[in-house]
Amino acid sequence: MFRSNKIIFFCAVLCLSICFVKSNTVIAANSPVEKLVTVLPDDILGFYATSGGESLKPAFEKSILGKVWNDPNVQTFYTSIKKQLLSKIELDMHDPNAPKAVGIVQSFAELALSRPIIIGAAQKEPAAGPPVYGFAILDAGSQKEEIAAALARLESLAPKGEIVDVNIGTAKMHGPKDCGDVPGYWGWVENYLVVAVNDGNGLAMKYLTKSRFIPPDYLKKVQGSGDALAMYANCQKIAGVVSAIAQQEKETEKINLVKMAINTLGLNNVKSFRERVGFAGPDLVGNCFLEIPSPRTGLLANFKKIDMEMFGMVDPNAMSATVVNCDLAGIYDTVMNTVKAVAGDDFNDIEQAIAAVEQEIHFKIRQGLLESLNGEMVFYVLPAGVMQQSPLGGSVAIAGLKNAELWEETLAALGKFAAEKSNGMVQVSSQTQEGRTVHTWAITPLAMMQVMPSWTIMGDKVVIGSNPTLLNLAVEQISSGKKSIRNVEGFKKATADLPDNIISLKYVDTKVQFNQIMTSLQQVWPMATMAAAKAGLALPFVLPNLSYIAKDMKSGCQYSWYDEQGLYSHYSGAGIEPSIGAIAGSAVGAGVVMPALARTRHQAQYVASMHNLKQIGMALYMYASDHDDKFPENLEQAKEYYKDSKILESPRKPKNFEGPSYIYVEGHSLKEESPSRQVLVYENPEYCQDEIDVLFLDGHVEKMKREQFLKALKETYDQLGREMPEIKFKDSTEFKTLVEIPVSAGK
Repeated sequence: MFRSNKIIFFCAVLCLSICFVKSNTVIAANSPVEKLVTVLPDDILGFYATSGGESLKPAFEKSILGKVWNDPNVQTFYTSIKKQLLSKIELDMHDPNAPKAVGIVQSFAELALSRPIIIGAAQKEPAAGPPVYGFAILDAGSQKEEIAAALARLESLAPKGEIVDVNIGTAKMHGPKDCGDVPGYWGWVENYLVVAVNDGNGLAMKYLTKSRFIPPDYLKKVQGSGDALAMYANCQKIAGVVSAIAQQEKETEKINLVKMAINTLGLNNVKSFRERVGFAGPDLVGNCFLEIPSPRTGLLANFKKIDMEMFGMVDPNAMSATVVNCDLAGIYDTVMNTVKAVAGDDFNDIEQAIAAVEQEIHFKIRQGLLESLNGEMVFYVLPAGVMQQSPLGGSVAIAGLKNAELWEETLAALGKFAAEKSNGMVQVSSQTQEGRTVHTWAITPLAMMQVMPSWTIMGDKVVIGSNPTLLNLAVEQISSGKKSIRNVEGFKKATADLPDNIISLKYVDTKVQFNQIMTSLQQVWPMATMAAAKAGLALPFVLPNLSYIAKDMKSGCQYSWYDEQGLYSHYSGAGIEPSIGAIAGSAVGAGVVMPALARTRHQAQYVASMHNLKQIGMALYMYASDHDDKFPENLEQAKEYYKDSKILESPRKPKNFEGPSYIYVEGHSLKEESPSRQVLVYENPEYCQDEIDVLFLDGHVEKMKREQFLKALKETYDQLGREMPEIKFKDSTEFKTLVEIPVSAGK
């Protein structure tokens, strides 16, 4: 019980630290959140807070988001969906009292969210249990009586006797009858409703009845606008808690690897994170601050100041445009150095895997693609239905080059490889236009949607369009120097009074983007309702028409910058597009990079295992040459022919797996027929799932699918005149061959 609860709290603490963005430098006027911050306990790790619907309602109703929410059609749409979902929940619960229970929970949640509330975690002395406790503090104010009644109804849902009175210090609270090693309680301290877990001493209540001598500065350096949402994380304290838990769980080796990775990535100096989001007139405004004093190393050192002149290359019809200045080669080096530091000896396998892939596709990642770029990049999107030349719209990317010739060689090699391996699905062509070479990649499924990536080099820049028409328009925009997005009134207003040292800037014509999103949703919504209907949900077939609200939307802008204290970000806009794009960007980046690294490591293990099998094959051949062309009875007999016994251990074998890495098929000789189809050694299928490395009698090694492997093994045993043993795979107790013969692990 203690261990599982500790894991829950450990995960909750980690969630508070997953914020990586930027902010402003002014403290807002008093808000309900700021009042709640003054009653927070000591040693805070992090928190989320809101000023509550009651306080935010006037500002929210003036905003674009408020107008969307209060639209009668939206309310009807929402009510319909809500009714369907609640009915589905009640039906799935198979309980006649379910409607009443759902109503009670919903009523309490609505009341709680109408008031200021803060949810967080704090550090404590680890007497017993996790060194962290969680809490929620709700300022009920004038609604205390109503919320207390709703809480009593919520408590009535628990079985009789399961909720008991508990004494926390001098306060009398309620709590579960059996809370195991992690105590929990809830109750009232004046007008504050307090809920806490793993807080047997009432630490969460310390400042609810007495004021602090010095107000906490959790929200400093971040401007607020009513605080619809506020977040804070003390990254260094969180790291300390994680380290302490790892030591307690005897996982110091793992935590040391994490620390090593953080240091190499240049994130060891991150002190805290703060964010505040609120409403200002029609806009949603967000400000973030990541406290990481200079000098900055690792990942953050690869972001440089942008040149606003880059926006001069953007078509004035663009509905969004982004400029960054980022050394991708430097980021690649930082990531690879981190992998090297963490992987240790396994890094050689990763390097070999990458080199093998690069050799196969004739494409260099670091010394080719990334090395050729200088870091300056601009991306923009053209909407559908605006340009006659490209009615479906599309996107353009322009990047600065350090070595144009290297870029062209690298992309040409990649295109050639893609065309050769695509079975005609990819066609690469090049033609000369006005002294420039235009390269086009036609990929059959995309070409049907008028997406044919095309690129050309203009001096020290590469221009890429989602189709040849957009590429030509982008080239014309650059070469003519005609009116750009910088001349658009919305862009001028959105980018006025920018701070120095901006490292990224994104501009969005929110009105156009919103209409594009609604048009796309209208097209796919009927299919979504059909899918929902199969799940028993009858959703409205038509989305609300909100085009009249779009008329009031101003352009949105998000930018980031550095100073000596850290990394900041500011967003202002309708809130329809992501308010803090860097969070989404980080999430997407992690989603792309981490699986890619995992696949690289996975591939490297396959390569290393295949190398081991080749070494084993050489040893067996030398043995057979010295013993009348007969192979040994087992691998142990040939040990004098392989210098290092490590070749008998596959890097793919799990640490807790006790069986052998490789299975040897005895009884072969050098004089057998069709040696290229006779299995000699194969990886132990008991720890393999989809693919197995197999050594054949002629010395070649293959990575084979299950069915292929079983068929080859069956043919081998038929040739040897023996019955094939059963084969057990990792995710099944037994597996049958294509000819319905039971098989499992051989000896």
